[in-house]
Amino acid sequence: MELTVMVKLLGRNIGYGALLNRIVSLWKLAQPFRLMDVANRFYLIRFQCRVDYDTALSQGP
Repeated sequence: MELTVMVKLLGRNIGYGALLNRIVSLWKLAQPFRLMDVANRFYLIRFQCRVDYDTALSQGP
């Protein structure tokens, strides 16, 4: 769980696939990640490496 980020969508609703595509295009990660739909527009993003995790936290929207 140390390489996991919880994301809450604000504003309009978008689907799982649209969110996945948006994250891939924005962050340009080196390794694949796992996106999990929790509930109530909350998502968990689990990264495979620390570099991608740090990039998403420091440079991501």
